[in-house]
Amino acid sequence: MGSILTAILVLSGLVLVHELGHFLAARRLGVGVLKFSIGFGPRIWGMKRGQTEYAISAFPLGGFVKMVGEHEEDPVPAEGAYTAPAEPPPDPATSFENKPVWARMIIVAAGPVFNVLFAVAVFWVVFMAGVPTLLTEIGTVQPNFPAADAGLRPGDVVVAIDGRPIETWDELTAVVHASAGVGREFSVRRSGETLALRITPRPSPSTTVFGEATTVGLVGITPAERFETRRYGPIDAAWHSLRRTGEIMRLTLVGIVKIFQRIVPAQTIGGPIMIVQMAGQQAQLGAMNLVFFSAFLSISLGLFNLFPIPVLDGGQIWFLLAEAVRGKPLSRRVREVTQQIGLGLLILLMLFAFYNDIGRIVTGGKGF
Repeated sequence: MGSILTAILVLSGLVLVHELGHFLAARRLGVGVLKFSIGFGPRIWGMKRGQTEYAISAFPLGGFVKMVGEHEEDPVPAEGAYTAPAEPPPDPATSFENKPVWARMIIVAAGPVFNVLFAVAVFWVVFMAGVPTLLTEIGTVQPNFPAADAGLRPGDVVVAIDGRPIETWDELTAVVHASAGVGREFSVRRSGETLALRITPRPSPSTTVFGEATTVGLVGITPAERFETRRYGPIDAAWHSLRRTGEIMRLTLVGIVKIFQRIVPAQTIGGPIMIVQMAGQQAQLGAMNLVFFSAFLSISLGLFNLFPIPVLDGGQIWFLLAEAVRGKPLSRRVREVTQQIGLGLLILLMLFAFYNDIGRIVTGGKGF
């Protein structure tokens, strides 16, 4: 139950960020907003301010912003067509459809952009608050490996490689892995002295994060598990947050491509059940882990919504690009058919994700 509540809070927060992007962009560009809803289905709570109804609905796996003139079934009356309904009709000037293509594209893209910016903001705060960093002190040295042959010992601290300062274990690992068969000069601090040791990482078979076979350099050492909390100033934290967000976006996109290339198994695709499980696991590991997971999920949500599927923001952007090229919108029939196809694809993807989720539960995490 705790995992479910955690997942609901995380997902609802990310949906709020996404829809807030659409909402703020619409308001800033003069588009009227009729409804701002977090969730679908029966309304649990709601209020109205001006012409906008704000609501929280029963099913939190989504949300929407309904704008004036956004749907043809709710047309905005033309000038002079007012027939005195119960409420004054919306001003045609505030209609989404009456705005130029560039303005509509900004409104549509604002949701995914806000998800990415949310991750940047989260990482920025985390880097300023302090990030536990694994240092370069050596815990064990394996016999018959290059490090042992060169005289490296437990307790040594690697401070530089080929004159380049090394401050974290991640930096050390990156250089060693990229140096298979290449001799490097390790500057090592031992008992207050600095030694220079020539070490050639041994080429060894390994796999990438996507399961592809590769070769990396190994020297046969493990860390001493000594951490240091590093805090950054606002400028450095902003740079690190942008870099971390960019790395996650790149890995996510590459992973999607490799699924289509059948390098990464399609069974890795997960749905709400997997999100619930992962949210619960991260919450048990601590608040910091849950925060990082939320940022990662926000990036994934933003990128997913940019897929060129008609019912997603990415599909709507393609419609608008086509309108900009043609000088007029696509026909209503074309949009309806493509949106039905897009909805069908999303339903199939959701069913497949549920299938994978159930498979992981039945087989103890290994999938079908």
